[in-house]
Amino acid sequence: MARTLPITVVELGYRPLVVGVPVSTRRYSGWSAMAFSPDDTQLAFISGMGSSFAVWTVSVAGGEPKPFVELPGANISALSWSPSGDLYFAAHRGGTERWQVYRYSDAIEDVSVSEGDAVQHLLSRGAVSPDGTHVAYSTNARNPEDEDIAVDGELVVSGEAWHVAGHWSPDGKLLQVMRVEENTDQYVLLVDPRTRSVQELTPHDGEEQNVPVGWMPDGRCLVITNAGREYLWLAAIDPETGEREVVDAPDCDVDLAIAGADTIVWTINDDGWNRLRWRRGGDVSASDDLDGVIGDLAITRDGAVAAYSYMPTTGAEELRLLDTRTGATTVVLRGDAPVDERLRPESIRIGEIPAYIYRAPGVAPAVLAIHGGPEGQSRPRLQRQLLRWLEVGITILVPNIHGSTGYGKSWQTAIHREWGGVDLEDFRAIAEWMVSDDRIDSERIAVYGGSYGGFATLTCITRLPSYWKCAVAAYPPCNLITMLEDAEPNWRRWNRKWIGDVDSDREKLIERSPLTHADNVQCAVLVIAGANDPRVRKHEADQFVERMRALGREVEYLVFEDEGHGATRPENVKKTIETVDAFLLKHLT
Repeated sequence: MARTLPITVVELGYRPLVVGVPVSTRRYSGWSAMAFSPDDTQLAFISGMGSSFAVWTVSVAGGEPKPFVELPGANISALSWSPSGDLYFAAHRGGTERWQVYRYSDAIEDVSVSEGDAVQHLLSRGAVSPDGTHVAYSTNARNPEDEDIAVDGELVVSGEAWHVAGHWSPDGKLLQVMRVEENTDQYVLLVDPRTRSVQELTPHDGEEQNVPVGWMPDGRCLVITNAGREYLWLAAIDPETGEREVVDAPDCDVDLAIAGADTIVWTINDDGWNRLRWRRGGDVSASDDLDGVIGDLAITRDGAVAAYSYMPTTGAEELRLLDTRTGATTVVLRGDAPVDERLRPESIRIGEIPAYIYRAPGVAPAVLAIHGGPEGQSRPRLQRQLLRWLEVGITILVPNIHGSTGYGKSWQTAIHREWGGVDLEDFRAIAEWMVSDDRIDSERIAVYGGSYGGFATLTCITRLPSYWKCAVAAYPPCNLITMLEDAEPNWRRWNRKWIGDVDSDREKLIERSPLTHADNVQCAVLVIAGANDPRVRKHEADQFVERMRALGREVEYLVFEDEGHGATRPENVKKTIETVDAFLLKHLT
C-alpha cells in the first residue's frame, strides 16, 4: 500500500551547491556524485563550489560542508566509498575525459593511472566489494575503442563493447556488469572475478535497455529495463530461473534506482518532473509532492537512510536525507538562491513535441534553447544564469524533440542515424509555432544549444535561415563526415550507430551537415569551443567559423584552450555567461 508522507525542512543557508560532475556523461556510466561514509555519519558529494570539482562532506546531522579531497589541476567526476574507509574516485584534467582512478586514505594514491593519461578509466558507484578488498573499473587499455572490466588491475571481462561495472553481490562473489551496445541496447552480465565465468542475465533479441542498479538480500538482481514495454520499469530478476518481479512499472520512465539491504529507492520521470518512491520490506511509499528534479541517489548499507540531490523547479539546490523507515525527510544542505516563480515553466505540446516555455511579459523576443545528446532530456529546471534573460524580457522555449529520453523508446530511437532529418522537421514545426505565437516578437527570435544542441543550432540557421535574428552554438558538430572521422577511438562505435557510417551513409551525411548549407546563414552567430574537446573536436567549430568569415557573415568565436566539452573552470564559466549574455542582448534587445 502506497503512502504519501510529509517533509520536514531544516533551513541551512548556503551558496549554490552544484552537486554533480563537471560535464554531461552517458546515463549508463553508473557514476555517482554521492556516497555515505562507512559509519553512515557523513555524506560525500562532488561539487564545484571551489576552484575545481572536488569531494566535499557534510554531516548527516547537518552543518557546514567541508572540503574533503581535491586533486590539484583536475576535476573529480565519480566516487565510491569503501567499507574499509578508503575513498575511491575518478578524475581527469583539461576536459580530456581520460579519467584515472585514485584512492584516498591518509593521502592520494594511484589505483589505475596511465602515463600521460593515455588510457581512459571509468569508476562506478558500486565499484568496491562489500568487504572493501576489491575494486572494479572500466579500462580501454587493451583496445582504445572498447571498455573492458578490470578487478584489482586484472581483466575479467573484455570484448568489442563498452562495459561498465555495476554492483557486487552481498556476499562479494559476483559482480554485475553492463555491456552497452548503444544507448538503447544493453545486456546485464553476472561475472565471477575468481573464475572469469560470465552469465548473461538479460538475453534478448533486438534493442532492449537493461541497467543494473543493485541486489536484493535474496540474491535477485535489480534492473531498470524496457523489456516488453515502451517505458523503463524496475524489475527484480532471479539469476537461477530468470523470473522477473515487477517492482514498479509506471506509465513513464523509471529514472534512477538504488538498493541497500531490504530497501529499494527509485525515481520516476513524469514529463520531466521526478517523483520519489521506495520499498522497505514489502511496503511501497511515495513522495509524489516533489516539484523538481532528482539528480543522484545514495543509500546506507542497511537501507535505513537514502540521500538525494534535489533541484526544486523554482528554488535552490538541496541535499536531502530520507528515513526509509518513517518517511521523514530532512534537508541537510541548501543553496542560497531565492525562490523565484518565474523559473516555473508552462508544460506545452507543439504538435506532438513536448516543451516548456518560460514567458517574459508582453510581446517579447525569444530564445529556442535545445538540449544536448540528442538522447538527453530538458527538465523543468532552468539554468539560473538564464534567469537574466527573463529579467530583461526574453521568453525561453525549451523543447524535447525526437531523440529525447523520458518519452518512451520509440521517441528516443527516432533520432538514430537521422541527425538533420527528423529533428529538422521538429525545428521547422517549432519555428512556425514561435512565429505564430502572439506573445513572441517574430522579428527577434534566437536559437541556442551546446554539443548536439550546437549541431541543432547550426542546422536551424543553415536549413531554416529565415526565422532567426541570432544564434549561439557551443561545442557544435558542423561536418558529420569529419565528426565521425576525427572521433576519439572509444566514441567511434557509438557514433556509427547514432549518426551514421562514413562509407555507406556518406551522401546523406554530407547533405545533412550544417557546413554544406553554410551559405544560407542570414543571422549573427556566436560559436564556442574547447581546445581539448574529445567528443566534438575543436576542428568542427573552426570549420564553421572559417566559412562564416570567408562569406563575410557576422560571427564571434570564443575558444577555451584549457577546456574540453564544456567550461568547468570558474573563470571560464563566468566568461561564457558574460559573452553569451552580451551577444543575445545586443541582437535581441
